[in-house]
Amino acid sequence: MGGYSSGRYRIRNRGAVEQSLRFDIRRLRRSEFIRPGARVSGTWSWSRAGVRTGAIGFTIDLTDPANGFVELDYTTNGERRLRVVSLDAAPCRYGGRRFYFRCPRTGRRCELLCCVGGEFASRQHHRLTYSSQSETPLDRLQRAKDKAEARALGTDGRPRPRGENRERLVERWSDLEEDYLATFAAEASRRFGIQF
Repeated sequence: MGGYSSGRYRIRNRGAVEQSLRFDIRRLRRSEFIRPGARVSGTWSWSRAGVRTGAIGFTIDLTDPANGFVELDYTTNGERRLRVVSLDAAPCRYGGRRFYFRCPRTGRRCELLCCVGGEFASRQHHRLTYSSQSETPLDRLQRAKDKAEARALGTDGRPRPRGENRERLVERWSDLEEDYLATFAAEASRRFGIQF
C-alpha cells in the first residue's frame, strides 16, 4: 500500500521519467516536424554517456490536422513494433494550434511519451515521477548551488558572464552555498546530534 505525502494519498511510482526513453513533442515542434497539412518522417535516437541506447522511426501525418497521428516504428527485445498515437490540436490564444500526443492508454493529452516495457505511453500511465519530486531540501539546494556555480563560471555551455551580471551570479552562488551549509548543519544536528 502507498504512503501519504503532501497531505494526500499518492500511488507508489515505478521510477523516474529521466530513466526511461522519452519521445517529446516539444522537441518535434522545435525541429519543425510538426507541419499542419503535411506528412513528415524521421528518426529519433537516444544516447547515454555517448553510447546509443535506442532509436525509433516515426511518421507524423497532419494532412488532416483534425485527425492527425504519429506512427512509431521501433524494436524492443528483438520484436518489431508499430504503434499509432493520435495527435490532439488545441487552439492557441493568439491564433494557430498546438499539437499534443493523446496517450494511447489513458486518453490524456500529453507532451511526453515514455517507453517502459516496450510500450510508449504517458508518464501518468507508467506511474513515473520526475527525479526532482523525490529530492530532499538538501538535494534541491545542492542542485541549485551546482547550477549557479556552472553559470557563474561559464561552464554550463553558455558564454562566461561579465561585469555586473557575473557579480550577481557569483553572489547568488555564494548565498546558495551558505544556505546549503546551514541546511546541512541543521540536518546533521537533527539526525545525528552533531553540532557545527
